[in-house]
Amino acid sequence: MSFASAFLDLPDDLSVEDRVGFHVETLLQSIAPEQVVGPELPHVRLSNLCFGVPMDWALGEGQRNTQVRSMLRDRLEKFEPRLALMSEISLQEDTTENSVTFYIAGAVRSQSGTDRVEIIKTLSRMDQYPQKAG
Repeated sequence: MSFASAFLDLPDDLSVEDRVGFHVETLLQSIAPEQVVGPELPHVRLSNLCFGVPMDWALGEGQRNTQVRSMLRDRLEKFEPRLALMSEISLQEDTTENSVTFYIAGAVRSQSGTDRVEIIKTLSRMDQYPQKAG
């Protein structure tokens, strides 16, 4: 996935909620290289080198749920400036479909102020891509 297709090539008629949802989906699909970048390089920590989510969410251990939610909140705070508030982040595993559904509730900044948003994305644990509805 190219940077341009992920961030710049969206239709003009998408709502802010849809744009943020697409960005969250891109973040979840992007596997982080997990490079250790120290605090002395703050710009690198906010670069595409650190963008993405480690594949840890695909491992089905119950203890990881809290860690994954914390890491996802951190990544969204760094890479999605339109999210003004994240009131809830939850994960729901579906073992029969071998997928994880991410639910994010909060508020986004828009031209009219702040709007409530709910983002639901279901990704396969096998390939880290969205499940097709149907």
